[in-house]
Amino acid sequence: MVGSATALDGGNLFSNNSSQASAVLGLRWRLFDFGRIEAQIAQAQEREAELLAAYRLVSLRATADVEDAFTELLQFEQQVLALQQGETALEHARSAAAAAYQQGVVSQIEVLQSDEKWLQLSDARLQAQIAAVRASIQVFKALGGGWSNSADAAAG
Repeated sequence: MVGSATALDGGNLFSNNSSQASAVLGLRWRLFDFGRIEAQIAQAQEREAELLAAYRLVSLRATADVEDAFTELLQFEQQVLALQQGETALEHARSAAAAAYQQGVVSQIEVLQSDEKWLQLSDARLQAQIAAVRASIQVFKALGGGWSNSADAAAG
């Protein structure tokens, strides 16, 4: 038995002296163990606090990633909407310039310039849509989603 003394002679096993020595040595052993046990408890509590702080940090970073991804997605969607409205307005301007050209009011250069502006805006809208799709993928990943490797393994 750890922390206790035993009698050397079987006849003294149940005598008062044997019990006292056993009790005193057991008590002293336990008194010396308390410092070590308390140190182990303190070490375990510190480790728990460290792990909790690390968990909180990871949780905060994950939350920030999700928030950033959603913010970026909303910004690109708003940009797409604004560019769509501008594209619609330029389509009307293009039609008006083409009609004015047919009537001889404006030159062909003005019609081509309105076409160029519409194409530039249309390209910007498509780029914003691509960015919005990429941002939605980032939202999916930030929420814990990911691409499955099983599909790649099945294809290869």
